[in-house]
Amino acid sequence: MATKTVEIDSISYYTQLEGPADGKLVVLIHALMANMHIWDSTVPALNKAGYKTLRYDHVGHNKTPAPSDPNRSFHFDDFTRHIRHIIQTRCPDEKPYALAGCSIGGVLVLRYAQMFPGSAQKIISCAAPGAKSLDASKPKWASRVEQFKAEGTVDNLAVATIERWFPDPCEPSIREKALQITKTCTLPGYEICAKCTTNYDYSGELGQIQKEQVLILAGDKDANIGPREVLVDVHKKIKGSKYVLMKDTGHIPPQHQPAEFEKILLDFLQV
Repeated sequence: MATKTVEIDSISYYTQLEGPADGKLVVLIHALMANMHIWDSTVPALNKAGYKTLRYDHVGHNKTPAPSDPNRSFHFDDFTRHIRHIIQTRCPDEKPYALAGCSIGGVLVLRYAQMFPGSAQKIISCAAPGAKSLDASKPKWASRVEQFKAEGTVDNLAVATIERWFPDPCEPSIREKALQITKTCTLPGYEICAKCTTNYDYSGELGQIQKEQVLILAGDKDANIGPREVLVDVHKKIKGSKYVLMKDTGHIPPQHQPAEFEKILLDFLQV
């Protein structure tokens, strides 16, 4: 395992590269309020199958601090450029074989395919909140940010988040580990990423994703992304994409149903 800090746009990203040096590169991008450890089961499975993995913590999450410039604002397009920079820094002259993202990570991998067409062969978008901001979600994000500010701690927000993310059936140990992960999110990180979530629209460009094989994955009990039709619509607009609905699964499939998620992921990568 090799960790390294990558600097870009006043952010010191904490990154982790693992697996066989000659393996195909799979880049993993986590959800808002989570961190790179949502992939703790996924990474060994990928490494065992011969893939090299690269993951990182979002800004203000876990070991990636808030921006050194507190006045700097960001958009998902910025974060997508950052992914490209992280890859080029950690794996110079190497194209990623695949990018897999969960929640906002699922949005970012789709945007990556739009901004850098043909630079990856496979895209796995998991539990993304659609290809554009959902109007119904904007008041929720504003309320959560205000709660975080007012309470001065992430604790209550973290507990409520885990309840939404991991509906029954779910092992208590899974919820407990996820709770500790969410508690590593800082207020600046939460606020920056929440603002990005309410300010994007890539729906008109989905048809441009044609050079990559795309998997759209959703949990049948995920109540965090709005109507299930949101991701079905994304799937329909990306020619040749595959859609998978995981049973008894909430918003973070890599943690909620790791064995099933890893089988779906490896099957898709190996096609």
